[in-house]
Amino acid sequence: MTELFAEPGRLLWLAAVAAWAALLSWRRRRDWRDLARVGDRRLVEGLAGVVPSRRGWKDALAAAGLTLVVIAAARPQFGTKMAEVKRRGNDVFICIDTSTSMSAEDIVPNRMAAAKQALGGLVSMLKGDRVGIVAFAGRAFLQCPLTLDVDAARLFLETVDVGAIPVPGTAVGDAVRTALARFPKQSRTRKYIVLLTDGEDHGSDPVGAAEEAKKAGVAIYTVGLGTPQGEVLRERDAGGAVMGYKKDDKGETVMSRLDEATLARMAQATGGKYYRGGDDAVIAALAGEVSSAAREAVAGGMYRVHEDRYQWFLLLAVLALLGEFAIAERRGHWPAVWREFRAIRWDLPWTKRAAALALAAALALASGVARADFRSSMNQGNRLCMDGKYDEARQKYFNAEVEAPGAAEPHYNVANTYLYEDKTDDALREYDEADKLARHPLLKSVIAYNRGWTYARTGKTAEALEAFKAALRWNPADRDAKYNIEWLKSGKKNCKPQDGKGQAKPDDGKGKQQMSKEDAERLLEIARGREQQMRDRKKGKKEEQKRGPGGKDW
Repeated sequence: MTELFAEPGRLLWLAAVAAWAALLSWRRRRDWRDLARVGDRRLVEGLAGVVPSRRGWKDALAAAGLTLVVIAAARPQFGTKMAEVKRRGNDVFICIDTSTSMSAEDIVPNRMAAAKQALGGLVSMLKGDRVGIVAFAGRAFLQCPLTLDVDAARLFLETVDVGAIPVPGTAVGDAVRTALARFPKQSRTRKYIVLLTDGEDHGSDPVGAAEEAKKAGVAIYTVGLGTPQGEVLRERDAGGAVMGYKKDDKGETVMSRLDEATLARMAQATGGKYYRGGDDAVIAALAGEVSSAAREAVAGGMYRVHEDRYQWFLLLAVLALLGEFAIAERRGHWPAVWREFRAIRWDLPWTKRAAALALAAALALASGVARADFRSSMNQGNRLCMDGKYDEARQKYFNAEVEAPGAAEPHYNVANTYLYEDKTDDALREYDEADKLARHPLLKSVIAYNRGWTYARTGKTAEALEAFKAALRWNPADRDAKYNIEWLKSGKKNCKPQDGKGQAKPDDGKGKQQMSKEDAERLLEIARGREQQMRDRKKGKKEEQKRGPGGKDW
């Protein structure tokens, strides 16, 4: 049942509607008992002009309208449609070793089982990222191209096992090169390779492949499976019983060891990290490293998605509530209302104001319904941002961008999250995008102010001054921008984000100089005094030119 609704939790409000309907029914019965004490109920109702059947219809329509409103709020979804899915994320290729050495049991139950369990958790954590899978042994094969479909990636992952690649050996370098060839050439997304293997390689030059990845701007994160001490490779029958041990060409028992040195060198060469083992803590840390990077827009292609049908329920709810309002309990109610309506002096100022307010309220309601999902995503992002969960907050803001492509607020809030994490380049890029979309002068002023503060943090004083001046042009009353301009002109390098804007975190006290309000006011007065002196000098020169040469200036 809950699969038919995008927000099934909102259906709990039906309990409140049911409680209200029960309370209303109890009140109606109490009123009838009170009328029975006065006299014959039908006679009393006739004298009062009340029609009992109308009262029942009103109650039924009110309960039905509220029920339909709750159902519409839960966003019922019937049927599907083809839609282009645009999300934010990175491109991640997962390379998994399927060679015979992965059957070693120095990790319980064995290396391959541990690798598949780790990969399942990793794919689930990489929300919003495109994931691809490369399986390799003596050669590397593309198992799953980059996709946003997590279920499809898991399905391919289930087919990966020891012996899936018929070519014996372990070609770690070929796996990296296969993944590099499958990354989109023109994409601006961050690219990563996650390599799960025991590290034993048979002549494929894995460190050289890592150097190629570095030149392509791809970071490699390696996960070593096994132990440096090594483990023999057991050969088992179909029932799982040990039949013997794997032998090499010389007849000696094969011992498979974890090559941590090679895996660490590969990760270090590309700016990635090496992890040992595949437990939950390691996978969570790895997913955090990959997902914490800046994200670009990703066109995920055409997918079949469920279609919202809340509009029909909302329309029926409006009709039901209008019907409840139109039904009068007393006879002659609406004729009396019509007579009063015709007697209204429509030329009076208050009637015009009331009509204008009613129109504005209707427009605001329509706009509110249209942007409900946008506001929900923005509010969720703001709450996550306050909790310090910046990556999750960005994903909500990205959703808001899709729901309202022309809105500047999502880009502005994304820029703030980058600024909180000291990713100034990404913050400036998003501020620029927000400035292009912003229409309100106050919002453009705040964007310019934050851009100036970001430039000041990176030591770009000239750019910071220009940004603060732009903030003043959009909002001449912005005293904070004035303070920071004078602060930078005085030779100080770090501006203080003034209270009340909420665009940047306060200084953390690690030696950065901040500007107090009193200091800024003193600097502002000094600047004003200098400007006055310059005006006096210019005025004196003009008077001297008017007097001409030879005169004394007493």
